[in-house]
Amino acid sequence: MKELAPYIAPAIALYFIIRRGGRPRRVRPNGLWIYPLVICLMAFAALSQSHAPSLLGDGLLVLAFVAGAALGWFTTQHVELTLDEATGTIMSKPTQFGTILTAAVFVARFAVEYIVNGNPNGLPSRHALEARHAENLLLFANAGLLFVAGRILLQAAHMWLRVRPLVAQHKASQ
Repeated sequence: MKELAPYIAPAIALYFIIRRGGRPRRVRPNGLWIYPLVICLMAFAALSQSHAPSLLGDGLLVLAFVAGAALGWFTTQHVELTLDEATGTIMSKPTQFGTILTAAVFVARFAVEYIVNGNPNGLPSRHALEARHAENLLLFANAGLLFVAGRILLQAAHMWLRVRPLVAQHKASQ
């Protein structure tokens, strides 16, 4: 069981990502922040296992987060929202692109960590990589995680702004 422990966090992350991205879902305005917070906590937990990057690396991580946030904000404009007037239920139809992007970045991050740091038994798999290349791979994988975290956070913020008028419209119609 101890050998499988490093794979539990990526498996849980993939489960949540695929489960949420595979079907239209009900938008709960008060619960919009749960999924982004879970993904961000998982991303920051993975980042906490890495070494501190250089100043240039810090800049890359910030740039990745900002780029992801911008993409999240603008792609949410294309999410289809529908309001059921009778029940007040708001439904959103997720994009496959967002689901695939999020899952791919999480898989890539943990794959790179496996390649660089070795397998759970402690056997290094780094023999083909020089240490400086390994650090760069981890830096780019971490930047990918922050990109996804920024995208998901700003999607939730933009969705919350788009859902509020629909909630008000439903309340006014009753």
